[in-house]
Amino acid sequence: MKQAVVAMLCAGMISSMAISEIHGADTQNFDYTGNYSAVLKNKSASNKTYTSKTFDQNTALANNGTVTLDSVKLIKTGSDNDGDATNFYGVNSNVLAIGSSAKAYIKNSAIVSNSTGTNGVFATNKGTVYLNNSTIKTVTGDNARGLDATYGGTIIANKMTISTEGAHSATLATDRGGGTISVTNSKLSTKGSGSPLIYSTGTIEVDHVSGTSSTSQIAGMEGKNVILINNSKLTSTSDQTSGSDPVKNGVIIYQSTSGDADTSSSTVAHFQAVDSTLSSSITSGSMFYLTNTSANVILKNTTLNFNSNKVNLLQVEGNNANSWGTAGSNGASVNFTMINQKATGNISVDTISSANVYVTSSSTYKGKTSITTNSVNTNKTDAPITMNVDKTSTWVVTGNSTLANLNVEDGAKIVDTDGKTVTIKVNGVTKVQGTSSYVINVTGTYSTTVKLTSNNSLKTATSRKDFDQYFNTTTTYGTNSGSQGSSISTSGISISTDTNKNYSSSNTSSSTNTPYMIIGALLLSLMVYIINIIVFRK
Repeated sequence: MKQAVVAMLCAGMISSMAISEIHGADTQNFDYTGNYSAVLKNKSASNKTYTSKTFDQNTALANNGTVTLDSVKLIKTGSDNDGDATNFYGVNSNVLAIGSSAKAYIKNSAIVSNSTGTNGVFATNKGTVYLNNSTIKTVTGDNARGLDATYGGTIIANKMTISTEGAHSATLATDRGGGTISVTNSKLSTKGSGSPLIYSTGTIEVDHVSGTSSTSQIAGMEGKNVILINNSKLTSTSDQTSGSDPVKNGVIIYQSTSGDADTSSSTVAHFQAVDSTLSSSITSGSMFYLTNTSANVILKNTTLNFNSNKVNLLQVEGNNANSWGTAGSNGASVNFTMINQKATGNISVDTISSANVYVTSSSTYKGKTSITTNSVNTNKTDAPITMNVDKTSTWVVTGNSTLANLNVEDGAKIVDTDGKTVTIKVNGVTKVQGTSSYVINVTGTYSTTVKLTSNNSLKTATSRKDFDQYFNTTTTYGTNSGSQGSSISTSGISISTDTNKNYSSSNTSSSTNTPYMIIGALLLSLMVYIINIIVFRK
């Protein structure tokens, strides 16, 4: 009987350890450590160099305290030991602000890393980071983003130069639990697979920013979150399918089943680009691709550079990839609004999706529309495409088109490339007889009224007032111009080879868990010894 008790207790402990190992980190109860650390206190430094070569250690840490750094060099080479801890909670980041009382103020500094799972600057659990005139560089390591905010963290930055080279290393990222990043007057670049310039599961805003992604798309947004782009030039030179995306794209808006974007309080994603240039080198797919989500996309006076002869402007559809929803009912819905906008390219929507397209405020849309049949087609929508053209705008039709509904105000123009009026047929009956060879077939309703709602309105950006007061700058969103990027060079910084290459953020190698397995074995042996004494003592 006594032996059975010991066996049961040991089995219970082993089972508990196994469950912990399987599930990994799911809270923020980590033993955060930093080379330069402020825990429940204020610390400041200038003209110093701080280096961390230890895995899972932050170089600079504000844990419900305040760190103020001026003209410092932060160098990180120790890799991470736990992917979730790195990606969601900031463990092993070069700079980390954690907790609602945490503040990190950094200017004129260089933040450099050469290790896996080392984000440049991380804010989580409502921590806040302000950065001005600083450079962030993550070299070689995967899961090493430039700026990253989760669980209500906030990062506001100005005059930054941010570059990443590893896979899954966006320059600007928000992840699980949401966060806010606002960046002005900066330069961005990524080189790794699955590393867009912007990846949002929260709110990311850029104003007067330039950036190039060489192996991924311009931006990706998961869940009902926000990307705002103003007066910026963002480019993807890649002609590859990014990560596990179903098709090549310039911007993807979607919902996966990862759980990373489940906490948004909004009912719809919001993407807007104003007075900007978005460029993509893809030769197939779509400039804007939406699947398994709902979104508002607003373009105002923004140049779109892509091969519209081979690439759709807008593609809205279900997917059979990555378990993003259930095939046959994982389509998307979008309100796609053009304001004083010129856009060229075809629009394709499948039968389980819907797109309400608005051509407004002296806009010109050039292209044709088509409705495709979803291969599974379980949950069909009533109106896959509804086109709205206001009295100031023009639709230049480039081929026979199909719509569910068409709303055209008096004064609007629907013509072909020669300026000839396009014939419009509603349920087989000619509503407008044109001289063009092209025909628009409407299967639902036709009207002369265009109704706009809040879904067609531009969203207001995060206030930068406190940031400007702190640094004595003027960076109000929507007003920025002049030079971009940091004046701080990283060329003189020597970055040693990562001394902890056995650790990986994928957390799948047995060597990754070796330290914990040894400690666990020792603790288990000790507990068995104690239990034996208690149970078998006379």
